[in-house]
Amino acid sequence: MATAVSSIEGRRAHRDIVSFRAPLDGPAGMRTSVLMVDISPLGFMSRSAAPLAPGDIVAVRLPVVGARAARIVWSMGGRVGGEFVEGIGADQYGRMLASAPNDKPAWNEF
Repeated sequence: MATAVSSIEGRRAHRDIVSFRAPLDGPAGMRTSVLMVDISPLGFMSRSAAPLAPGDIVAVRLPVVGARAARIVWSMGGRVGGEFVEGIGADQYGRMLASAPNDKPAWNEF
């Protein structure tokens, strides 16, 4: 599994490069789907057409893990970064990565 460069970005945890869709519940009852691009036990980056903004609290449903609350930290050009309110444990995180599908989105999907 590929990993995103973490030392350059100063991240607290390495990021695993992924490609899977995840249902997301956002503010004001918004329900949408995001394409997870990278993930760590502490947060994620995804592509989304939804109007998410820094500070929004969302719930993203992940394989094995289930619904996980996160705070949107940044949003730019159809990409958003979120920090999980509660991190994912190492064992559960490994099982999530092993069971996550590898979706190939259409070039213009997001």
